[in-house]
Amino acid sequence: MSKAGREDLNRGNYILLGEVGRPFGIKGEIRVHPYNPFSETFESVKYLWLCSPAGELKKFQIQQIRPHQNSFVVRLKEIPDRTEAEAIRGWQVLVEKEQLAKCREGEFYWFELIGLKVVLESGEEFGQVIRLEETNPGLGGNDLLVIKSECREIMIPFTESAVKKVDLERGEIVIISLGDYQL
Repeated sequence: MSKAGREDLNRGNYILLGEVGRPFGIKGEIRVHPYNPFSETFESVKYLWLCSPAGELKKFQIQQIRPHQNSFVVRLKEIPDRTEAEAIRGWQVLVEKEQLAKCREGEFYWFELIGLKVVLESGEEFGQVIRLEETNPGLGGNDLLVIKSECREIMIPFTESAVKKVDLERGEIVIISLGDYQL
């Protein structure tokens, strides 16, 4: 499971994007391992916040960013060399919510969905979204809502055929009646 589905994804004004890996080269570039490798967020932000294991939060301006294998190579203005880059290895990478691009109609950020109440079309409360899981979109996969319902977890595809409506204002997701499925 990717860490993107954990409860700590949503930290007030910040979104947890990934973790700083080992330095890349000798000029202070770092590897950032994203929790969601399909995310386009890294390509649109101007600065990042890094959180140390002790909880210290620091703002860093992005000078350059490029994809590299399953990570990103990032040059931060405040990190001039490999020694400084090594000092932030293992720190969490966050971004302020206000930097995120607006979603198109029918699209949502995962942090907006986690914690929403899930109800059936009949109005019967079904459970709560506790995380999302991702399948490979290149293979025709789709995201899955993981719903805590009574004493178990149930996965529902986050597709138009399974989800009737997402209402962020009401804090709920309406799913279609599951017919003959045993809940």
